[in-house]
Amino acid sequence: MKSIPNTQRERHEPSLEDIQNLSDLFVHPLQDILYVEQQIVKALPTMMEKATSPGSKQGFSNHLRETERHVERLKQVFEMHDTKAKAVDCPAIDGIIKEAKDVVDQATGNEVRDAALTAAAQAVGRYDSTLRHAHRLGQNAWRR
Repeated sequence: MKSIPNTQRERHEPSLEDIQNLSDLFVHPLQDILYVEQQIVKALPTMMEKATSPGSKQGFSNHLRETERHVERLKQVFEMHDTKAKAVDCPAIDGIIKEAKDVVDQATGNEVRDAALTAAAQAVGRYDSTLRHAHRLGQNAWRR
């Protein structure tokens, strides 16, 4: 499970100057979400490779295609806001992916490894869903 090289992403420390209007407030979390989705796209091929059950391999393959569509949709949202699509580091997902990789690497036997891969995918998915939900809540709050 590899990280995106630094040449393809930007290290970003949020500051008040970055968020000057409601559009900035909307776009800023999208940069985190884009990074998360890109990290998932990078991790899934390794997960497919390490999985032994055909069902797990197919599930990871389906998730990869779905996540690639998410990345494309996010890029469209950036375009709609006349903003360059850029990902910013999200240490939380980096930590979740690293922990998942460590657990999978320590798992012995095909059944245990496949279970560890499934648990890792669920942990990443929960974080991704939580981040998206938080963004939706924030978006709805400023529309009121």
